Amino acid sequence: MKKTVMIIDDETDFCFFLKQNLEDTKEFSVVTVSNALEAVAKVKSTKPDIIFLDVMMPGKSGPDIAQELKSDVETRNIPVVFLTAIVEEEEVNQKKNIIGGWLYLSKPVKLQELVRMIRELTG
Repeated sequence: MKKTVMIIDDETDFCFFLKQNLEDTKEFSVVTVSNALEAVAKVKSTKPDIIFLDVMMPGKSGPDIAQELKSDVETRNIPVVFLTAIVEEEEVNQKKNIIGGWLYLSKPVKLQELVRMIRELTG
């Protein structure tokens, strides 16, 4: 059974290519959301197995969305991984992908790193 992956990022080209690459593996079904204000509602209606979330977006920040998801009984157990260009890959690697208690991957993200993270966090 395919895992459902949600990508929340305002960069539509990034979402498109990430969706294509993940779906090409035949392991995942991918839903993208480019409007941060619609993200929480889309998570609730989709119930993804894992969420990859951009840190900086117009309207609502990634950390605000993550906090809202973690405080809701319907969505609190869905793993959230931040995708960011703000933190350098070296810093992420040194901290074993955890910064401020949240999982992070640095952009540009490598497909094999995404797949590894999905498998690890969703069983």
